[in-house]
Amino acid sequence: MPTTLESVVTKYLRTGSPAQRTREEYSTTLRKWSRWSGVVPLERLGRKEIREFLDWVHEDAASRAGTNPGRTTNKVRSHLRAALSWAWENDILDVLPRFPRHKPQRDVAGKHYLTKSEINALYFATHQMRSPRGWNEAWPVGRYWRAALVVFFNYGVDTGTVWKTLPFHEPIRWRHISWGRQSPDRELKESSPWGWLYYRRVKTGKAFWRPMNRTVRLHLKSLCPDEPDPDAPVFLGGGTRPNIRFRQLCKLAGISPKRDIESGDERLWVLKDLRKTCATYYDEHVPESSVEILGHSAGGITYRHYAHRAPLAFRAILGLPQPSSFKTLARGFEGQCPCCRRKFEEADS
Repeated sequence: MPTTLESVVTKYLRTGSPAQRTREEYSTTLRKWSRWSGVVPLERLGRKEIREFLDWVHEDAASRAGTNPGRTTNKVRSHLRAALSWAWENDILDVLPRFPRHKPQRDVAGKHYLTKSEINALYFATHQMRSPRGWNEAWPVGRYWRAALVVFFNYGVDTGTVWKTLPFHEPIRWRHISWGRQSPDRELKESSPWGWLYYRRVKTGKAFWRPMNRTVRLHLKSLCPDEPDPDAPVFLGGGTRPNIRFRQLCKLAGISPKRDIESGDERLWVLKDLRKTCATYYDEHVPESSVEILGHSAGGITYRHYAHRAPLAFRAILGLPQPSSFKTLARGFEGQCPCCRRKFEEADS
């Protein structure tokens, strides 16, 4: 009996607890699928059929005087990819079809990510951050935030993975860092000259051993004490509300709030926007790599398939172009302006 998209989506939604709005969006996608004249069983669904369906969705949205048909099409694409990835992961489908690229779209809510010039401004503004009350650590709080920015940019981790703000968060600890070439995860065959970093996603609980590139290694080494406590957290200085400190950092860096294009309302930046920033630059660097790097459930990454998909993440992480400010540590200009060599004065506590 042929497998229908309706049956797969129904089973997929039952496996989790999506919000009502998410269920409604999937129902809308199914209605579009049933209206499309080229409906085929999922066993015969390939890249050609997916492209034709998405082209039809785009034309349909445009004919209905839609203001952003590209965004509508990309939303349908994400639903279709999530459901098919789940079906492939659970052996309902033998092969996961390739997907065409995203359609050009207008970001309705404005720019969701930080530009590299803004990241550079954030990085250098950390020298102006005041230490929290009672701060007695060996390094200024800005050094921890600089390393945190590097980790956010390269891995798109959750805020709770860097700073434990809730009891169920598992922050990165010194035992989660391996400086050796070989990964502690034996399923990974690659070797990294800069070492490996372990972290767990807050939302899904999935665990990852990711390779470090030179930039990440240097920044983590700059925080490492001579004899680190394996159970001690790597990152300090986030406080109980790191988003408040991040907004203060944005103010120091002179970064204006986001602005909604349609309403004109301003919205403050949050640390989650660094995750969106990570996704943006990875997809520019290696298309579709952000799904693997960020550990999205839609990617269908499980222990069974992880070893086969890890090379994509490995290649993307080791080759991701870094913002110029991140390179100051490698060039020996830590604490100095890279253009004029003016020394930054760390803010007093």
